[in-house]
Amino acid sequence: MWQKNVHYLDYNASAGVSHSVRDRLISFLENGELFLANPSSRHRPGQKMQHLMYEASLVVARTLGGAVSPDELVWVSSGTEASQTVIRSLERSVEGVIIGAGEHSASHDLLEDLGVPFKAELPLLPEGSYDLVRLAELLKDARDRGLRSIGLSLFWANNETGVLTPLAELSRIIRDAGVEVRLHLDGAQVWGKIPLDVHATPADYISFSAHKIGAPAGTGIIWKRPGSKLLPLLPGTQSSGLRGGTENLLGMMATRFACEGLDPFGFHQKTMVLQRRLEEGLVRIDPSIQIWGWQERRISNTTRFSFKQFQSYENWIELLDLRGFAVSHGSACKARVIEPSRVLIAMGASRESALNSIRVSFGPENTPDEVDGFLRALAEILDQKGRAS
Repeated sequence: MWQKNVHYLDYNASAGVSHSVRDRLISFLENGELFLANPSSRHRPGQKMQHLMYEASLVVARTLGGAVSPDELVWVSSGTEASQTVIRSLERSVEGVIIGAGEHSASHDLLEDLGVPFKAELPLLPEGSYDLVRLAELLKDARDRGLRSIGLSLFWANNETGVLTPLAELSRIIRDAGVEVRLHLDGAQVWGKIPLDVHATPADYISFSAHKIGAPAGTGIIWKRPGSKLLPLLPGTQSSGLRGGTENLLGMMATRFACEGLDPFGFHQKTMVLQRRLEEGLVRIDPSIQIWGWQERRISNTTRFSFKQFQSYENWIELLDLRGFAVSHGSACKARVIEPSRVLIAMGASRESALNSIRVSFGPENTPDEVDGFLRALAEILDQKGRAS
């Protein structure tokens, strides 16, 4: 891993800056590109930057499916900005909005603020997938109220459990809804982890985050299906009025370099072995451990599990950190506050089980030895807590 003496098992929070991206950025800057002109300028240095932006968009587009055009991409500052831009645009173009209970807090927490006649939260089933039967009911309710258009925002893969949304079934429900549904998928956790063909999904918009694939934080992307519109928020500014500020060319180049190193098939094959090794080891340590979403189709790098015998938060993350293992209690955006995971609560977990849960998420540099070391450290902590009780 890129930090000495730390076994990093928190790739869903951030993949860090990969070695290849770091080296390519250094080379890019040392080869005379340190002077980054404004891409909107009409002189030759500015137009050169504009060309580099287009080349970066070409590379990114190829990772999203063979038929994706750079014109379908909007560059923003983060996955959060990407998702919120889509949802705010939907708010002004539809008559109702449904947001999944498993959505990232950056999207989910917008629901209360949306000024639309019809608002609803789509619940999660106990294994972590969305209740698509309930979705069909919500869409029928909207149709019966005379509404003509609904915005729908869901995860593609949940950042806490790794559970994947079944897109074929979702597509059928949308097709049969009797009301126009404009779908946004949060794709932050699938980019580089599974092969993507965004045109084959039922989505109108998909948001991505570059620091999940080995580029620095500060760059996000919205894919919008041809014919789908994003309403301008700031007329006269960058990206057709969607946002202000000069384009982050360095972030775009870093994202390009990260995309050139993506290998979804290799990622899946490697992390699937680590995930299986971890989960089999967890059950050996404590058969009562609950692995969330284990019966559902998940991305291969994510395991979320809970201990059932504790009544309050037992400082798992801090104790594991002292033993050299960086893992997560939940979404990094909420990590400063020890609260039960909203996602697990929505899946039916008790407050105690949700508090005493750990997320392990692997990256391409992790090894079986790290999994074994983590399991030994966790067993030692459980043994100490058992003796202390």
